[in-house]
Amino acid sequence: METTRTGPLRRRALAATCAAAALSLTVSGCGFFSLNPDEEGGSGGGKADGQAPGLAEMVEAGDLPPLEERLPEDPMVVEPHEEIGRYGGTWNSATLGIGDWPWLGRTVGYENLMRWNTEWTEAIPNLAESVEYSDDASEITYTLRKGLKWSDGNDFTSDDVVFAVNDVFNNADLTAMAGQNPPKAEKIDETTFKITLHDPSALWAAHDLLQYQIVNKPKHYLKKFHIDYNDNADQLAEEEGFDSWTEMFEVKAGVNDSALTWQNPDIPTMYPWKVVKPLADSGRIVLERNPYYWKVDTEGNQLPYLNRVVFDIVKDEEVMLTRALNGEFDFHSRHFNTAENRPVLAENRESGNYRFMKMNPSEMNTNMISFNLTHKDEGIREVFRDKQFRIAMSHGVDRKDIIDVVYQGQGEPWQGAPRKEAPFFNKELAKQYTEYDADKANEILDEAGYDERNGDGVRVSPDGTPLSFTLSAPGDFRPDIIDSMEMVVGMWQDLDVQVELQVEERTRWQDRRENNEHEINVWSGDSGMLDAMYDPRWYGPLHSGESNFAIPWAQWYASDGNDPRAQEPPEDVKAHIDTYRDVIAETDPDKRNELMSDFLAETQEQFYALGISTTQPGYGIVSNNFHNVPDALPYSSVYNTPAPANPEQFFIEE
Repeated sequence: METTRTGPLRRRALAATCAAAALSLTVSGCGFFSLNPDEEGGSGGGKADGQAPGLAEMVEAGDLPPLEERLPEDPMVVEPHEEIGRYGGTWNSATLGIGDWPWLGRTVGYENLMRWNTEWTEAIPNLAESVEYSDDASEITYTLRKGLKWSDGNDFTSDDVVFAVNDVFNNADLTAMAGQNPPKAEKIDETTFKITLHDPSALWAAHDLLQYQIVNKPKHYLKKFHIDYNDNADQLAEEEGFDSWTEMFEVKAGVNDSALTWQNPDIPTMYPWKVVKPLADSGRIVLERNPYYWKVDTEGNQLPYLNRVVFDIVKDEEVMLTRALNGEFDFHSRHFNTAENRPVLAENRESGNYRFMKMNPSEMNTNMISFNLTHKDEGIREVFRDKQFRIAMSHGVDRKDIIDVVYQGQGEPWQGAPRKEAPFFNKELAKQYTEYDADKANEILDEAGYDERNGDGVRVSPDGTPLSFTLSAPGDFRPDIIDSMEMVVGMWQDLDVQVELQVEERTRWQDRRENNEHEINVWSGDSGMLDAMYDPRWYGPLHSGESNFAIPWAQWYASDGNDPRAQEPPEDVKAHIDTYRDVIAETDPDKRNELMSDFLAETQEQFYALGISTTQPGYGIVSNNFHNVPDALPYSSVYNTPAPANPEQFFIEE
């Protein structure tokens, strides 16, 4: 069995004593602080001392319980990146509106039962104090920190998790997930509960799409909106302007649409800051300190250090870039931080009063080209499933030329394979068929039976069908991909394979992919680090929305064959999928990495999709007076950059 624990809190008693110190007093072992809210944070104040001055003032006025009553018995201890911070100040950032809600989750909304450590080498306890797997990885027993509280002061207990899992995500009236065999939860006591999984998964505790949703459903707040707990829920819904209790619950709880999570300021939270002005398409979203936040620094001071976080809602990336150049963001690493914008941002660092921090990408490839192995047309499908055809097309791409022209010489030829830094790096997978050799490509095509041409000089398959295809790319995603594909199309035409580049509006591109209508398409290559194990979309047909080379095979895997759109894979592909099932069922980390290496060896043999080159490091900007931000961080949606860097310990000092 695999168990993880955290250590005890340091100096909690001292912190509580410091919190009670009077205005402008210096107490032995405590730093100086002022209870005047106008003097919080920023320049000139002392180190953090127990709790934020504004909260200490509320305690003294009798409007808030003492600090020791607000913290759990064993708070999560966060080690500041540089130093103990100062209380006060506002973190200024931006979003592009409701659709840009993931930036909120990555900055102020990352509090799962388990979380990634900053280095992204392991998952560590968070809301859970300990986690224990059964031997077959079908059951997980969690023990919560005793004394956790929601932002409104109510206890966070096993009841909240059981409610979220059983009454929300197992309720077919509320979520589509109820038909996909989600886990079941069982309360053992107030701080202990058991999750029983439909499919064994030793990865579930560290990362699952359901994880963040099962810890943001406060039962005491939401039960009045749920028909199982309130017989008058439909009447309440009508009074509040909803058509049904389910519609009301979805909006109140943020079910099925994560953006809704940030649009209800009334719902209690476990995050460092709570919403006071909700997310909208214009204006700004404002969050303020959670007085019951359950983490402290190494001196026992309650986090977060910052009073508020403000996200201005801007209309596009150009406006965001202008704001960045003006020095209006304290920390930001999304949208405007492109390679094209780097020179102007670098030139403006002094006047904008900011610095760069490095983003080490988990993305393993700039471009992943997918031949649709499940295409509805039998002739196209037969050509694309011919591995020799795919190998020839790979040798026909001059990756070095693309790197020089499109990526300013940055990167190296690479297939769809984990990066060198990954614990299961496979050099053979990364480098196979990346050598540019047009003669070899032509020879392979000839030997594979595509040696005849039609009257237009285009190669034909053995049944006489021209090798003429469409490569689709999303036009509003990344210009470098379009530039790369224009070069690829030209190179393939030199092999007498007729390929036309079709740039599509992104929604149409996605619809065609999900409906299995594309012939060849291109996207960026995610999952090159530890996330390769958690989201192996490019290494096997395992992601029903993103494994572009065989979406219906992935739908078969994800639905146990029950999705009407699914196609049953060939036996060798099913065997490959079974290897991944072995990976996720293995509770021993070392054995799991070995199995992952076996899985990638079969990926090498299958050669599902083509890559172009490695993605180079990115960057974010940090105001010079904004502290405790690491100089470099992994960059990945699975990692949730920058959340594992513990934004609650960021602080401002001139």
